[in-house]
Amino acid sequence: MASSKSSLSMLFMALVLMAVVSELANASSITMYRLGGCGGETRTYSRCGCSNLLYMGGYNFRYTGQSARMYNTGNCLGGSVFTFNGNSRQCSGVGWKSMFIQC
Repeated sequence: MASSKSSLSMLFMALVLMAVVSELANASSITMYRLGGCGGETRTYSRCGCSNLLYMGGYNFRYTGQSARMYNTGNCLGGSVFTFNGNSRQCSGVGWKSMFIQC
């Protein structure tokens, strides 16, 4: 009986872990463009937490439930200047240097 309870508990924990990993895999993302007009090289960020941005020529934010706060400083220092709570796109330059995806 104890072995059966232990197996059931392990199965439940594995299912919860799979659900958490699946949710993190679907985190919101932003694609930053090197050039204005949404041109040139791109870099996509979808990692939870703080990321420093390489390009600032425009963006395409894909919202999947996690908001993102944007900062005009590196390493998400100071106060955020903008928060994404939905899909958004802009093909002109921005001053953001870092972002924090809340997961």
